[in-house]
Amino acid sequence: MLLARDLISNFALLSTMIFIVTQISSQPLLRTSGSAKRKWAIGVVFGLIGICQILLSIRVTPSMMMDLRSLAIVCASLFEGLPAAVLASLIIAAARLTLFGALTDAAVSSSISIVVNAIGCGIIVHIVKDYRKAWACLLLYSAALPAINVYWLLRENSRPVIFAFVPIYLASGVLIAYVIYYLDRTKALFLKYETEATKDHLTGLPNVRSFDVSYNEAVRQANVRHSALSVLMVDIDDFKMVNDTYGHAAGDEILKQFAAVLADCTGSPQSVFRKGGEEYAVILENCPRSHALTVADAICAEVRRFHFRLPDGQSIPITTSIGTASYPDIAGENLLAAADAALYEAKRTGRNKAVSASGTARMNVFGP
Repeated sequence: MLLARDLISNFALLSTMIFIVTQISSQPLLRTSGSAKRKWAIGVVFGLIGICQILLSIRVTPSMMMDLRSLAIVCASLFEGLPAAVLASLIIAAARLTLFGALTDAAVSSSISIVVNAIGCGIIVHIVKDYRKAWACLLLYSAALPAINVYWLLRENSRPVIFAFVPIYLASGVLIAYVIYYLDRTKALFLKYETEATKDHLTGLPNVRSFDVSYNEAVRQANVRHSALSVLMVDIDDFKMVNDTYGHAAGDEILKQFAAVLADCTGSPQSVFRKGGEEYAVILENCPRSHALTVADAICAEVRRFHFRLPDGQSIPITTSIGTASYPDIAGENLLAAADAALYEAKRTGRNKAVSASGTARMNVFGP
């Protein structure tokens, strides 16, 4: 009964720590990153979790302890492969040999067993890619090693310990597998919805919601630092004609290519936003009016040169009109209205050009 209670405490500890690690992680845990930093982090975290599990272990004999530390190794291998698993096992083995009693046969054999467990788990994860199959192999392998170790140490007295340990270990492993799968899916869905809330699904650019946040922050920073700030309102000329002539699928393709051109011209995709339809916006921090107009003219020129291709391979010409407005020439709260007015002026006076709003007194006075 005591063994069962303490093994359940081990399970509770491990599942709680997995939940915490999932919340801290910037990406789903089952998406191996390849980052050396993350491998080290996962290895250290699950090594420390293994040590905590030893603290909650029970002594089967004066020198022998039983717990679920092997599941910490399984998790480390599943999340970041062999390097993380081996690092975690070395931390656990070092703690077992130095912090928890004398250097006995049980301590040495369990330390060797945990390192062998890590190596085997890392190899299994590398070979078996399916989550359920990998977890089943990991669970059976990691349960067998402690059982063999117990049998080697206790011989004829090992049966009650093994019969108590293995079923609880396997049941805990199945529950942990579900916990990881559920938390991983939840994290992936959260990140997906978070991205969809701030990204335009068609072009991949930040959307109008992101623009509002970025624009307000840019205006605030410009006011605090007394630095220049420019906003470009960009519109594809006669885009309705493209949709009417070639279809909406062709229109979508043009929108995506146009977004790529804007990102290339500005050098920063995060400063380009799709506001909706064929309208885009660009935020240029530390950019005075003269440079903003130069950037806008360069965009117009590049759009004229670019070969916009339809899904059928046909190439069509596209032009764009741009309105720019800059702070401090125009008050921050009037920038968007001024840029919109400048865009309207560019459309009204023939399209295929950039027009800059100038002055703070009258927003309908435009520079060349």
